[in-house]
Amino acid sequence: MGFDLFMTVAAIVAAAVATWAILRLFLRENDVTAPSHQHTTDEKPTENHVENPDEIAGKTHRSDITKRLVIATILTIPTFTVTMLTFGGIALPHWLTNPWLHAIIATPVMFYCAAPMHNHGTAALKSRTPNADSLLSLAMTIVYAYSLLACVVSWLSPERSRNQCFAFASMVAVLALAISMIEQRPTAKKASEGDISTAQLQETQEIQSQETQKTQETQQSTDTLIQASIVYEIRTRVTQITATVTMVIAVWTFALWLIFGLQPKLTIAVLIGATVLTVAGLVLQAYDRQPSR
Repeated sequence: MGFDLFMTVAAIVAAAVATWAILRLFLRENDVTAPSHQHTTDEKPTENHVENPDEIAGKTHRSDITKRLVIATILTIPTFTVTMLTFGGIALPHWLTNPWLHAIIATPVMFYCAAPMHNHGTAALKSRTPNADSLLSLAMTIVYAYSLLACVVSWLSPERSRNQCFAFASMVAVLALAISMIEQRPTAKKASEGDISTAQLQETQEIQSQETQKTQETQQSTDTLIQASIVYEIRTRVTQITATVTMVIAVWTFALWLIFGLQPKLTIAVLIGATVLTVAGLVLQAYDRQPSR
């Protein structure tokens, strides 16, 4: 009874301190402006060119994401299947359920396939503007690290729970990469349609004098840049606030399950907290990849 009371108080205090730290670090308006200039600068060359370096880079990026998705899927399917069968009470050979085998298979998914999300997410956390990649990277890192620790310190969780955690981290990577592939195609299509419209508009404006045309293009370019900057500021702020609130919810979900949840409390608390981060991260990822108007 005394130990349970101590754990309850410790969990509440830790969650309160974590909430204060998260809100203090990530809810600052003056930190949002820094990355926005970089985003605006990156988009400038795409306005007046039918074929531009960004389009070529986009194709290369999609090819890289496709390769990472294929590798992650191939490695995740067998471990996820074994985990689900074990979770359903089906007896399997011991070597198939060995958590170290699952750790070996999940490691390339974690550090190679999900590398873009870790890089982007870590950079966003350092700039205090957390985004979808930040949430997904946190979810995968927490679950993967806990699973490895559980393999070393066996009392942390039952053996079957460790397999389940490794499969969870791998599935997060697969889902995130799949959304990246799905959401990039409409963006590319919309960009090409915009280029066609720009070309037609330029043909119509050739009737006008050179000075008038130059003035209109300058004004249009300025308006477009201002509009894009405003839209980006809004999207970035919405993403920042949503990601921050999600981290707070995940912290309290973890703490409350440790206090009131079923056994194994720690394992389920880690998975539920990571699930909160993952669901919000996937939704934000789809939102971030929608083309700005």
